[in-house]
Amino acid sequence: SRCCASSARAPTSTSGRGSSRSGELHRFLAELREIEGLEIEGDVESGKIGRIKEKQRRLTRLMKAWACPPPPWREVSANLVWNIQNTPAAQISMLGRITGLAFAPVAACSTFGVALKLALDAIRRDEAKAVVVGATDPPPMPLTVGAFYGARVAAADGSVSKPMTGLRGTHVAGGAVVWIVGDLDYLTGAGFRPLGMEPLAVGVSSDADHIITPSKEGPTTAIRRALADAGIAPEEVASWDLHATATPGDYLEVENLRGILHEHVLITARKGTFGHGMGAGGGWELTAQYLGYQKGRIYPTPLAETELNPEIARVHERFAFNQGCPAPAGAAGKLSMGIGGINACVISKPLGS
Repeated sequence: SRCCASSARAPTSTSGRGSSRSGELHRFLAELREIEGLEIEGDVESGKIGRIKEKQRRLTRLMKAWACPPPPWREVSANLVWNIQNTPAAQISMLGRITGLAFAPVAACSTFGVALKLALDAIRRDEAKAVVVGATDPPPMPLTVGAFYGARVAAADGSVSKPMTGLRGTHVAGGAVVWIVGDLDYLTGAGFRPLGMEPLAVGVSSDADHIITPSKEGPTTAIRRALADAGIAPEEVASWDLHATATPGDYLEVENLRGILHEHVLITARKGTFGHGMGAGGGWELTAQYLGYQKGRIYPTPLAETELNPEIARVHERFAFNQGCPAPAGAAGKLSMGIGGINACVISKPLGS
């Protein structure tokens, strides 16, 4: 009987020789090599499709003649090639016919903040009038959820784990977020309407310490850098959205924040609403902040006042709970802390303030 190299068992002869010495295998590979060696001749544009189709026809006949199952290299989807980080950015460029630079910054949970910084920098350097900024995460996959569980940061008792409560862990989430950021005069002239707030600055830093446990110095450096670049004093900050993953790190994050900001700042935490998106999570939370300020509101969080962790309550008392409230006058901040120790802090102010 005829066999090929992709069979479940390698062909052998009666003398026990392995597949590398099989005469049948050598003949099969010679025929395969001849097909794969076909070159494009004549006009390239008109000849390339025909040559590809001819190869596929001859390969199909070869497999049938040798009664072979599909070899492994023919069972891998070509989609794997372009299933890489910059593909969503490339797709946006195609949909919008945007011919400027399209690429993908990767900064784990701080991705959206880092992308926003790159957009602001490009606009201020006059390299762009408008930038599409976004991040996307696939639906939660067993491999990802299992990895979060193995890292002891995933809640797994079947109930919603809210930040700043029992600190049982977070929930993996998927989805996307897309903004258009640009020069105010240019975009309003093109018919766009600004939404809620103006991003003033993004401060970034690295912990340079631990792959998953945040340091004190890294996030506080990002916060201070963002405030300085925005020209905003700590006492001018009226509201703040935490990274807060419903893990013990929530306590340290609030404690670090209070080392910079005053006791009256109104704090929100929204992973109990959205879950923890790796790239998009910070963008979801920042969008909620901007949409709220558009209506003069701080949107409610799932957190009830009676659920607030008592140790966190000793550090800070003013939180946005499940009723929502008017947006306080002043600037707003948003901190993201990514795996690997990369931090991004966004400082914004209400439009017209």
